[in-house]
Amino acid sequence: MRPSAWIPIALCLALLGCDRSDFAEGFRTADTHHRESWIQGDPSPVDVLWVVDTSCSMEDEQQALANNFPGFTEFFLESDVSFRLGVTSTNIAEPESDGLDGALNSGWLDQDTEGLQDAWVERALMGIDEGHGREKGLHAAWTALEELGESANVGFVRDDANLAVIVVSDEPDYSTLDQEDSDLFMAAEPFVEWLDGFKGDPGSSQLSAIVGVSPEGFDAPEGCGRDANSAPGEGAYRGDGYLEAAAASGGAWQSICSADWTEMLRLLGLLTAGMQDTFVLSAPADPATVQVRVSNSGVADWEFDPEQNAVVFVSSSDLPRPGQTIEVEYEELVD
Repeated sequence: MRPSAWIPIALCLALLGCDRSDFAEGFRTADTHHRESWIQGDPSPVDVLWVVDTSCSMEDEQQALANNFPGFTEFFLESDVSFRLGVTSTNIAEPESDGLDGALNSGWLDQDTEGLQDAWVERALMGIDEGHGREKGLHAAWTALEELGESANVGFVRDDANLAVIVVSDEPDYSTLDQEDSDLFMAAEPFVEWLDGFKGDPGSSQLSAIVGVSPEGFDAPEGCGRDANSAPGEGAYRGDGYLEAAAASGGAWQSICSADWTEMLRLLGLLTAGMQDTFVLSAPADPATVQVRVSNSGVADWEFDPEQNAVVFVSSSDLPRPGQTIEVEYEELVD
């Protein structure tokens, strides 16, 4: 997954899961010349848990999520992909607030829900909780799936579906699994270890994040649109915890400061359905020599990521669709 855009975001989602053991190894036509190919797989049924920040700075972001929802479900509906969507809040065990504490907001939605758009708006626009000050998105996801999976949220997760958790927040994560009111950051590693085991197959689940990401990239310590002179609620702090969990689980990350959420939600929907945007090459490539074809057609909107040694498709319109063949030719980078 490109550390940007899904960020500036990027992703590897085979969403549900970027299992690179399935990637073709390619073959050599000369000592340093390589041609490799992949076939974009079919989409998988998917259960999507949205964990949405309800703190006082999130009103505009909740509205953007509600308004751009059709882009997220577009591929599901066009391709007859079975899906379930549930929404909970980042509020866990805060006595001064009225958070959902991991419960789904009015149950879940699916492809057969009448008035799907209106039903989503009702769930996504949870409003502002004045008493909510410590966003615990990872803990909320764990509570919704593990602790309430057989009670308040029973039936939401299906055995035969992939699982995607998507956190939307302008703050870092303040979760721990064992201390409900702790203000310590929860390490991404134990959360991802639990998430991998929850479905029994690490390739069938991951977390993605729409959070604060610096324009400088994933590794920059800052968020976006916020500095010492920012007004209260302006911009976002770096999504510490969420970004690390996304990277470790094979998920995606996007900047919450994006002015237009249409493209990022459309791309996220495709990746959540199991479409891959990132194709890792088997040998170090000379970037100047990389050529890409999709089902024998040239594709304009792709990038070469030297850190991953991968070809990354950067827009939803050019992401290869099910059954299409991706071919990459390149010269090996020789020291």
